[in-house]
Amino acid sequence: MRIIFVCINFFIFLTPNVFWAQSNTMTSVKDSDPKAKAVLDKLKKQYDAYKTMEVKFELEVEMPGQTTAIQKGSLVQDGAKYQLKLPDQEIYADGKTSWLYLKKNKEVQINDMGTEDNSLFISPKQMMSLYQKGEYIYSIIEERNVGKSKYVDIEFKPISKKSDFAKIRLTIDKTANKMISLRVFSKDGSRYTLKVSNVVTNKKYELSFFTLNTKALNGVHVEDLRMD
Repeated sequence: MRIIFVCINFFIFLTPNVFWAQSNTMTSVKDSDPKAKAVLDKLKKQYDAYKTMEVKFELEVEMPGQTTAIQKGSLVQDGAKYQLKLPDQEIYADGKTSWLYLKKNKEVQINDMGTEDNSLFISPKQMMSLYQKGEYIYSIIEERNVGKSKYVDIEFKPISKKSDFAKIRLTIDKTANKMISLRVFSKDGSRYTLKVSNVVTNKKYELSFFTLNTKALNGVHVEDLRMD
């Protein structure tokens, strides 16, 4: 399962009808909303300033014809190192090596970082850089008041027709400058909604926190897929 996690922030109002009318003529990232880009630049700068991030989240998975599944998880990132935990799987990465622990299968897959792990996980800082790579057209589609806060939605559409995603919608609390949710709409009809419940920054972690001791896992098959 791919976990996509991002934070953005901005204040502007555009009705959905305005955005859809624009999207028919938008063909490159240069056509994206410059005000949305300003917000992404601001949030990326903030994320880059964090030495570490610890995030608690809830992931809602909607598949056609199936009951909606909800999982709670946590993510810790320290530079290139990270630890991701979900009920049925865990990922550890120490900057050189990654461990994918599939609990139901009782299996661990070990890879060199920069290969298989890239298809499994996109960190917050990585996601904040995606908009700069020219892969999405983005625009602010709505702003609304929720209690004492102002929420804003930014929608991304992939430029490539080969993308698995139809669109990605980000909701943020402008007042508190934090992410509320990220919703991914896949072309196969499935939807993934990520809701952030808590974020702690700049804690210190030992290197062992980002490694998996496979010897401590009884009855688990270990598949070492590293090149060396």
